[in-house]
Amino acid sequence: MKIAITGANGFVGSTLLSSLQANDFKPIALVRRSFYAQGVAVREIDYFNPQQLSAALADVDVVIHNAGMTKSLSHTEMYAANIGLTQKIVSTINHIDHPIRLIYMSSQAASGPSTADLPRKESDPFEPISIYGKSKALAEKVIHEQCLQAYNIVRPCSIYGPQDRDFLQLFKLCKRGLSMQIGKEERLMNMIHVSQLADFIQHLILKNDVNKETFFASDNQIYTQAQVVQYISQAMATQNRQIIVPQALAHGAFALSDLWGRIIRRPLVTNLEKYKEITAEAWLVDSSKAQELLSWNPAPQMPELIKETYQWYISNGWL
Repeated sequence: MKIAITGANGFVGSTLLSSLQANDFKPIALVRRSFYAQGVAVREIDYFNPQQLSAALADVDVVIHNAGMTKSLSHTEMYAANIGLTQKIVSTINHIDHPIRLIYMSSQAASGPSTADLPRKESDPFEPISIYGKSKALAEKVIHEQCLQAYNIVRPCSIYGPQDRDFLQLFKLCKRGLSMQIGKEERLMNMIHVSQLADFIQHLILKNDVNKETFFASDNQIYTQAQVVQYISQAMATQNRQIIVPQALAHGAFALSDLWGRIIRRPLVTNLEKYKEITAEAWLVDSSKAQELLSWNPAPQMPELIKETYQWYISNGWL
């Protein structure tokens, strides 16, 4: 089975490539610039060139549309990357004359946060609170309204693992012997390791009777930030001093970081959009649909996977 992956040279995409290859699929990396992955076919394309995109997808069975943008200084740029590119992919596969399945990598941010006692279901209305979440929700609508081929939408929860730069900031803080929490209340969340997400996608690929279904992807466990910090500290064999940051002070710090990012014209991890998401009551999803339709029930492994992530950061000079 030939499986094309957009954004194949990124954090999630590169893991999908290696995981699919190890399980005897034939992954094809679709990238904008030169890229090498041993034993993997690479097709360098301009996504906004219809002829190139059509040629790149002409012989594939599955397209995993993973390319996109998670942070930007411009709302227009974010929408162009996450909605415009999705429209190009959908239009292209609609004109391919053989069956081709689209798997769209959306985000939990598209559905929006939950309350602490009521996880969100895939069928709940969209309630995104960030521009990123809104762009992913609108991209999902494009697929529902325009895609004529078979498709599925996957909304991963917070993803961590080797090559991730967002959770790297938390690892750096823990290495200094510190952990920070905004406000006194612990917020509940779901997470998924990038290797588990790759396994989730393979479960989905092997199911042919779930057309047009949307799935949340998590490791089916519930965490607090304090628990995650504890696992990181265990991996580092350190003890951390927790600092509670008042929300007003945190908002000011994120606002200053947001302003600095605009001055240097580079979006930073700590920005006002991220502040909205971090201070939401909870980020919980109901995983029963994936359990029932995909038989998705991974073993709890966060301590081991956090340690593996930490060792990767050390080995590659990121920490």
